[in-house]
Amino acid sequence: MKVQVRLFAGLRDKLPDAERGRAELDLPDDCSLQELLDRLEIHEKQAQMVLVNGAQTERDRATRESLTLLEGDDVAIFPPLAGG
Repeated sequence: MKVQVRLFAGLRDKLPDAERGRAELDLPDDCSLQELLDRLEIHEKQAQMVLVNGAQTERDRATRESLTLLEGDDVAIFPPLAGG
């Protein structure tokens, strides 16, 4: 199945073949959100905020393991942001 993935800020380099942190990835059916993060080598602390089809997901590993991605899903992953 194919999903759209967008990575922001320092996570963009996890998709070297994609322009500006965007890519369409071909994943196995029944792939979980956690499996996607593992495939991209994004540690759970690096994925501060994850949106699936515009809805924010919980940050705990159990939730990310239980969330199954579907064909055409749009996943956006943001690292921790600093500011002042």
